[in-house]
Amino acid sequence: MQTTQQRAYFRHTQKKRDRQRKQQRQRKARQHRERQEKRNLMFRLKKTIDHHFPDLYEKIDAIPECRKRADYSLLELIMAGIAMFLFKKGSRNAMNNERDEAQFRTNYERLFKTRLPHMDTVEDVMRVLDDEHIETLKTELVKGLLAKKPLRKYRVLGHSYLVVIDGTHVMDVKEGHCDHCLHQTFKNGKTRYFHNVLEAKLVGENGFCLSLATEWIENAEEYEKQDCELKAFARLAKTLKQRYPRLSICIVADGLYPNQTFFRICQEHGWSWIVTFKEGNLPSIWKRVLQRQALRHCRRREEHIQQGGQAIHRRYEWHPHMTYQGFTVHWYACEETVDQNCTRFVYLSSLEMDTYSILELTESGRLRWKIENEGFDVQKHHGYSLGHQFSRGSMLAMKNYYQLMQIAHLFNQLFELSSLLADVRRTKESLAHIWQCLVGELRHEALDFAILAALLARRIRIRYD
Repeated sequence: MQTTQQRAYFRHTQKKRDRQRKQQRQRKARQHRERQEKRNLMFRLKKTIDHHFPDLYEKIDAIPECRKRADYSLLELIMAGIAMFLFKKGSRNAMNNERDEAQFRTNYERLFKTRLPHMDTVEDVMRVLDDEHIETLKTELVKGLLAKKPLRKYRVLGHSYLVVIDGTHVMDVKEGHCDHCLHQTFKNGKTRYFHNVLEAKLVGENGFCLSLATEWIENAEEYEKQDCELKAFARLAKTLKQRYPRLSICIVADGLYPNQTFFRICQEHGWSWIVTFKEGNLPSIWKRVLQRQALRHCRRREEHIQQGGQAIHRRYEWHPHMTYQGFTVHWYACEETVDQNCTRFVYLSSLEMDTYSILELTESGRLRWKIENEGFDVQKHHGYSLGHQFSRGSMLAMKNYYQLMQIAHLFNQLFELSSLLADVRRTKESLAHIWQCLVGELRHEALDFAILAALLARRIRIRYD
């Protein structure tokens, strides 16, 4: 049996252990709070936006009013629409749920210095606001970014920005949705109605994929043949030239585009180009390539590199100065072997290559996949919900939401790829977790805006690797 002294000793020991555990929990909680305070993800995002776009509110205020009676300003409504995509909420209802959280709403209004309206109020304005205004806002923001030259190092051959052209499916709709729906009739007699869009996105090897111009692939009210990607490209090219008349551009496109119309449009606008070249495209060019390959002195180069712990062997071949219907084109290919798996990439280009530039031109052609991965895939499956019908009754509203999504994606990319986030991002921390933490700061914490004031007042240089 335990004596009174032993029981007292055990009680004292147990209390000591409980006290130590409590102190340890408090210390860990304090350290966690300190780490979170040091990270200040929401403040860092706000700093990124203000750093690149100090005149954002002035540009939004320049949009003409489209209502007779206004409870909220256009600035408040457009910022709320951008915020829905900025925070990757995925739907108007999800954004309304956040708005109903008192702490979220208070932090939002103090952070952006605007009220947060209900998303149904935003919807009412999106249904009547000309989508040209939102796209013009996007263009002005991109122009301001290009003027600051953070993307200059991603130009091909140090001269032209890589602009990838590609279309994507946006949403399926019911019959009678609007007068401009595309449609497809199947063998079983069923008809599918849908909307597609063609995008021109500026890409960089570090992951940038920024929307420059948008063209909806849609039927006219009266038409003989449905609209298609190639028809939409002619309209998109005209828009792109009007909005960026002095921008040096190299168009990168897939195997749908090597044709006379594409070559002529690029030549008229003063653009260089790189297109994927498939078997069966332009047979006369393939015939001349095969003839040149049979010659002894063929332009070739090989290299062996180590990448990601793998040995990669690349074999390059190029045949310049071939004429097609009055246009001078240059053919080149790369065979890449990784673990005995061989992949072949073949391109046509207006840019002449040599034994040095062939490496950069090949990488530039392969960057076409950025629009699929960092562009459309991110917007469809990683928080932006491209494909969701943000407005079921108005195509005009859908076009406005689409442009707001592109603006928010622009802001988020500038933050996600910046040194401001890299400095506080933990090893193996995903972007999805970062955004959960960022929105959690707004939802659950009373933010210390003295920290934001100090951060905004500090002059910094945001780097992009």
